[in-house]
Amino acid sequence: MTRSGGGSGAARVLLAAYVVGAVVELTAVAQHWTLVDRASKPLLMPLLAAYLLVRLGARLRVLPVVVGLAFACGGDIALLVSGTAFFALGMGLFAVTHACYLVAFLRSGALAGLRRRTWVPVLYALGWLALLVVMHDRVSVPLLVALCCYGVVLYAMASGAACLDAVLGLGGLLFAVSDTMIALNTGGLRLPAHDLAVMLTYLLAQGVLVVRFAGLVTSARVRAGSR
Repeated sequence: MTRSGGGSGAARVLLAAYVVGAVVELTAVAQHWTLVDRASKPLLMPLLAAYLLVRLGARLRVLPVVVGLAFACGGDIALLVSGTAFFALGMGLFAVTHACYLVAFLRSGALAGLRRRTWVPVLYALGWLALLVVMHDRVSVPLLVALCCYGVVLYAMASGAACLDAVLGLGGLLFAVSDTMIALNTGGLRLPAHDLAVMLTYLLAQGVLVVRFAGLVTSARVRAGSR
């Protein structure tokens, strides 16, 4: 059983609004339009959450992702403010986001996929270790510990996504790339067009994760309904 045509239409409108908002946000970042950035960024994750709820309804399987998007919105707002305290707050909020996503992926069968793709978490673990090696003498010990803990949750989420579905795994990889660039920046390793690259990979990641997860849930419901 699927959502009504009206619900599907509303979901498409919300997804289109996210795409438009993402373009506005990326333009604001590229052009350094601070006011536009502050106005548009906090709206994006609520749009994705609304899309997910309208498309699928408030089901138990969907709620961890919706909660994760709420924490991501909080993280987006925290990172709009400069300062160590707000950076730490943003990191904590996004760590909860990754944990929520991981719960949703595990509930959807990521553990079964892990048995077939054990190389995925191994590669992410190697990437995590490489990041720590690069950063160990570039940041303070407390920040290194925070990055270590955050990396565990981030790369676990990305591994769970990849073990569940290849497209979902792409979203997890994009999220990992975005957050890794932020981590490198804290150690003085700032890539060209850093802010734009971070935001582009982040918005793509969230979009891919949410839309693909919605598709997987819909496919599972259709298969169940056809039995």
